[in-house]
Amino acid sequence: MKKKIFSLIVLPVTTLGAIVILIALTVVKGSLVEETQEALKSAATATLAAYDQNQGDYLKADNGDIWKGSYNISRSESIVDSIKEKAGVDVTFFYGDQRIMTSAKDKEGNRILGSPAGDKIKKLVLEGGQDYFSKAVSLDGEICYGYYVPVFQDGESTPVGMIFVGTDKARKDAAVNKIIYMIIGVTLSVMLVCILLAVIFTTSMTGSLKKSIGLVQSVARGDLRTNIDGKLLKRKDEIGDLSRAMKVLQTEMSQSIEKIADNTKAVLHASGNLEGTARQTTESMREVGSAVNTIAQSASQQAAISEQASLHVADMGERIEQTSKQMLEMKRNAKAMEDSEEEGAKTIHMLLDSNEEVRRLVEEISRQTLKTNESAQKIKEATEIIAAIADETSLLSLNASIEAARAGENGRGFAVVAEQIQKLAAQSNESSSRIDDIISQLISDSNQAVATMDQVARTIENQTDQIQATRSITDEVMVKLRDSLEDMKGIEESVSYLDGTRQEIIKTVAELSEIARQNAATTQEVNANANLVTESFRQVEGSTEGLKTIADGLEESMQHFSV
Repeated sequence: MKKKIFSLIVLPVTTLGAIVILIALTVVKGSLVEETQEALKSAATATLAAYDQNQGDYLKADNGDIWKGSYNISRSESIVDSIKEKAGVDVTFFYGDQRIMTSAKDKEGNRILGSPAGDKIKKLVLEGGQDYFSKAVSLDGEICYGYYVPVFQDGESTPVGMIFVGTDKARKDAAVNKIIYMIIGVTLSVMLVCILLAVIFTTSMTGSLKKSIGLVQSVARGDLRTNIDGKLLKRKDEIGDLSRAMKVLQTEMSQSIEKIADNTKAVLHASGNLEGTARQTTESMREVGSAVNTIAQSASQQAAISEQASLHVADMGERIEQTSKQMLEMKRNAKAMEDSEEEGAKTIHMLLDSNEEVRRLVEEISRQTLKTNESAQKIKEATEIIAAIADETSLLSLNASIEAARAGENGRGFAVVAEQIQKLAAQSNESSSRIDDIISQLISDSNQAVATMDQVARTIENQTDQIQATRSITDEVMVKLRDSLEDMKGIEESVSYLDGTRQEIIKTVAELSEIARQNAATTQEVNANANLVTESFRQVEGSTEGLKTIADGLEESMQHFSV
């Protein structure tokens, strides 16, 4: 990374420096040469204008002097010297290809006159009539920059001469090179400073990054006690932000790990309590199942007793019908009553026995019904215990869900187990509610059965009293035979009343039998629900074991961190 950052900083600076140096060696130097060319051109144009301001043509006198009208160019030393003094350039006036006047002097101080121009210059300027700039013109052995401007007669297109303006090439090149060397020196200095700054910057950055990486590696190894360098925390750049963020992360992770460890212990404790509660609930449900089985057996016995009572009542009905026929026979033949009195007495005795049997059966049904009520009360108490345990289980699962949410990603397993426990608690609560409704219905039906049994008992007592009365009447038959005919109407009415009572008893016993069957079916459903609740709490017990296993694994994972 250090090499990459160094390359990213140095490579653009080096490239930019090379481009600047290349531009200095090419564009800048060319611009300076062009500037020299323009300066020489301006000086040549100004010199030509100075000569052209004289009216007349260019002429050559007999003595060889060149005139422009009335002005003797061959004696114009003042013009060329003045231009050289002010512009710092040498000026030469050519008439044809010969130097007529010049400011250039040789080593002895004499003006360089009479020497011809070169062939290339004559061809381009004198023959071609165009300006010409030369980067290497020899002037008395000295190389110069030179600019040539053709001189024309008024109205003619062929030059009669030319004006030359030149400057020392070595001096100009020295000035140009000085500027270029200055640019190159400044560029190299800037490059060197940038490289030094890049070295310092990359060294500082990579060193800080190495310290930050070491801190991250320590945290990855679980060591949250590593101290962060204070210099890194005071930095105002991204590395400082990273160090401060790592400090915050270290603090937050330490706090989170401590909280997770505490929550793990709490989950272990809660899972232990939940496991004990689940075992206790399972035992309670087993007792409920046993009580429900007892109720089911009692309900079955009650149904069997109701069936037997129905048979006895039917038998009693037949006896009553038989008595009614006998009473009719007694009415038709009073004399035959004496003969049949013994048979009537036997019939009444059988009726008393049957009635006594019915009374006993009714008492048995009443006793079983009361026993059913007691069992139902026990079931109701058990369902209340189940509901309380389910509420406690729901509260424990809610606490486990809260702790799992605090644990974040590590507590996701707790959340799943807590959710399952919550569902099981809801199912237990729902099952206990259903059991409570069924028990309430069973108690109501049992109370109704008890009331019916009381009514049946009263009816049987009335029937017994009436049969006793009939027996007394039969005993008196032997004594008061004549009064029998008068009493036959009362006996007939009594028999009719007994027949009505018989119908009512048959109806009541049938209802009691139906209630007994319903009780049996209800107890079977209660037994099934109790088994379902027992199975649910077995699942709760298994889930608590899984929760405890997860908590143990989390506690073991926490040992990786040092806080």
